[in-house]
Amino acid sequence: MPEKRRFLNLRLTLGILFIVTFLVVFGTACEEFIDSGYRFEEPFSKTIALKEAGSFSLDNVNGSITITTSPAMEVSIKATKYARWRRSDLDKVRIEVVQGEKSVRIDTIYEKRNLGAKVDYEITVPEGIALELVKTVNGRITVSGKFEKAELRSTNGHIEARGEFGWLEASTTNGSLEVAQVKGRLDLRTTNGSIKAELNELTADFRARTTNGSIKIALREQPNAYLTARTTNGSIRVEYPLTVEGQISRRRIEGRLGNGQGPRLDLQTTNGSISLLKF
Repeated sequence: MPEKRRFLNLRLTLGILFIVTFLVVFGTACEEFIDSGYRFEEPFSKTIALKEAGSFSLDNVNGSITITTSPAMEVSIKATKYARWRRSDLDKVRIEVVQGEKSVRIDTIYEKRNLGAKVDYEITVPEGIALELVKTVNGRITVSGKFEKAELRSTNGHIEARGEFGWLEASTTNGSLEVAQVKGRLDLRTTNGSIKAELNELTADFRARTTNGSIKIALREQPNAYLTARTTNGSIRVEYPLTVEGQISRRRIEGRLGNGQGPRLDLQTTNGSISLLKF
């Protein structure tokens, strides 16, 4: 009788182990399927000739956007639509292009929310064009080249810019901002993320705002500018000579860099440090 009981207990134990193993494997397989990425894709391409470099705008929801410039007077659009669950979902995402003699607008239309689809864009535009508004909700934006101006906007994504801009405005909510070798007026804003800039020189007003993140500005040349730096929970570090005006504290500095006759450098964060460095 005891041997029979031990045998039944052994069978019960093995049965439980089998069920637990099955659930673990099945659960892992489900997670791998859910997180396996996008199974279906479809390319899209179009080239549009312009009479002059006017304006360009792009509206996306899910997916990355990369924009570069070239001397050619045309807009080259290369995109890839992705679907996670069904190939038929590719047809539920439309890329609508509206063109004029000197302008191009792209709208990405999703037939419904939570479609499990995205569109990644690679765009080439003429040098000197104005990026009126380039935005995505969930995705990265990368821009490089020569532009009259640019307005870049994401909600959950990193934004990176390099080149010459008459004016650059970039904002995101959950993501960092990074600019390198940019000439022109800069207005950078994020909520949960850091701001980083590496510039040869400060050529125009530069404003940077974040709530939860640090601000790090590296300049190759001595700036002639008026600096205002403020943080609530963090420290401030300035490597260039500064003539302080008003009160100075660990969390607030205001004064003249160089002769102070150049642009304004306005840096502000709530939870994070601020650094103005040489490189």
